[in-house]
Amino acid sequence: MAAFSSKRSLPCVLLLLVVFLHGYSSATAHRRAGDMGRGSTAADSSMMERFQRWKAAYNKSYATAEEERRRYRVYARNMVYIEATNAEAEAAGLTYQLGETAYTDLTNQEFMAMYTAPPSSSQDDEDDVAVITTRAGPVDAAAAGHRLPAYLNLSTAAPASVDWRTSGAVTPVKNQGQCGSCWAFSTVAVVEGIYQIRTGKLESLSEQELVDCDTLDHGCDGGISYRALEWITTNGGITTEDDYPYTATTDACNKAKLSHNAVSIAGFRRVATRSEASLANAVAGQPVAVSIEAGGDNFQHYTKGVYNGPCGTSLNHGVTVVGYGQEPDGGDRYWIIKNSWGAAWGDGGYIKMKKDVAGKPEGLCGIAIRPSYPLM
Repeated sequence: MAAFSSKRSLPCVLLLLVVFLHGYSSATAHRRAGDMGRGSTAADSSMMERFQRWKAAYNKSYATAEEERRRYRVYARNMVYIEATNAEAEAAGLTYQLGETAYTDLTNQEFMAMYTAPPSSSQDDEDDVAVITTRAGPVDAAAAGHRLPAYLNLSTAAPASVDWRTSGAVTPVKNQGQCGSCWAFSTVAVVEGIYQIRTGKLESLSEQELVDCDTLDHGCDGGISYRALEWITTNGGITTEDDYPYTATTDACNKAKLSHNAVSIAGFRRVATRSEASLANAVAGQPVAVSIEAGGDNFQHYTKGVYNGPCGTSLNHGVTVVGYGQEPDGGDRYWIIKNSWGAAWGDGGYIKMKKDVAGKPEGLCGIAIRPSYPLM
């Protein structure tokens, strides 16, 4: 029998040690995985409970079990994003919060496709510039029949805050549905506003008449408010929502309703582009239709606070500025925006957007690029 050799036994000892450590490590990893699995199961159960509560709160249902599973997965991903964003909001410089809305079960791509219109074409932008530079000059509001947009560049002597909702000049938030008709809603809102300011009567007017009959725009495929205001002027007015109800589709124009004009306007004005001071002066007189870039997860899931981005200037959504103000104790100045995604989105259907952004003459999300309002 050979004598024992410590030099020969050392590799064996090391091998046994490696095997032991590997077995310990594997057992630990499996135990941790089991712990994580139990945690994930608990988390999944909690998330599913939240999803069921969300469905009940927003009266959601799905055609198939498969579709419900898919919507649950989208909802869960969105909630993880919402909570992570809120947790890091202060560090990221965000002055708003995200949360559940009626659209938390949609991906951002789905949401954008359903509730915004394609960005304006380059030709539209060129037309904007041509209008502003070649049709300059004041417009007499009493000049009935004026149809052409005009350049408006007002002084900076606007009041510190305005909210046309408190004056009764704003109808309840409406819902455009899955139709790119935001432009019709912003147009109708400003006509409703000026009519109430002039007469004291708040009348809900017909977006559907514009969607179906306005030949200057494109129904559910998009449009621009100043063109819709031109159409209303040419048509001699617009009828009520009750007379021509909204369907969220582009239908054949009901020509019999074209003469049922409940409200008429004398023309419209274009506000000086890329001037938040001019926009403020216009809003001090009445609600104003604007175009913005509405996109990204943060805009989709906004619930409160002063939205300060991110967003660009690819104008794809029409909204209505119904006022402006400032947060307490000298906080952020903001625009009060009425949207057309229903009261179950945002802050009761509204969003506060940061006003007077340094270095952005076009305003946040391009809000000051294309404002317009009716004359009466």
